[in-house]
Amino acid sequence: MRIVWTWPSKRGQGHTPERRANLNFRPDYNMLHWRPPHINGVQFAELGSYDIRGLSAMISRNVPNDRIRYILGATGEGRRRLRRVPSERISCIDYVFIDGDETVRAWLLSNPVLDDPLDLMMYSYRDECNTRPATSSLRVHQYLHEDAVTDWADSAAGHMGNMNYRAPYVPPRFHHGNANRSGDHQDGDAPSVSLPGSSGWSSDVADTRPKSQDSPGMPPPPVGDTVESAMARTPLAVKSLN
Repeated sequence: MRIVWTWPSKRGQGHTPERRANLNFRPDYNMLHWRPPHINGVQFAELGSYDIRGLSAMISRNVPNDRIRYILGATGEGRRRLRRVPSERISCIDYVFIDGDETVRAWLLSNPVLDDPLDLMMYSYRDECNTRPATSSLRVHQYLHEDAVTDWADSAAGHMGNMNYRAPYVPPRFHHGNANRSGDHQDGDAPSVSLPGSSGWSSDVADTRPKSQDSPGMPPPPVGDTVESAMARTPLAVKSLN
């Protein structure tokens, strides 16, 4: 991920007054420069998630100013234009105004897979002491709140957006208040469960149901079969005690 940022209060810093005056113009958010000398900084970083919280956490770690007006992501076509003519501005049709989870995904999907690095630009608010009138936002794309990126990045969900973050384990809580409900058991009681084959006696017990309870369609037992007496099936150890 290639992150660039524009800080209007510091644009043209380090240049001659004449050069700075040429750079410090009111921005046209429909046509923006993405390359020096029109930006204030560049940083490479890794995006660990696909939501606005993870994106904001990455921005907070790498961009010195977190009072951000716009988060802009170049599409695949916009990045190709930047490679061909870096000094030229690109149109807003070639970048996405990112303000939520859906626009983060839209920006990522607009770029070819494995065509790195992606281009992301931050357009920051002016310094609070700057007396120059602020540029109006676009009608269809309002400025982000000054603390929006910080709030997203500091939330628990923001940390969970990081692939290296592991959420703390929260043990489950059990409620025993409604133990008399169907299926609930009092403390110390255990449900009685019969498992086939769990006892050596289960397979030897004769079927004592009346014939009227037999399932329909079941064939009668073969002729000649007899029901063994209970004594005949008593285990040897029990017989010796008798």
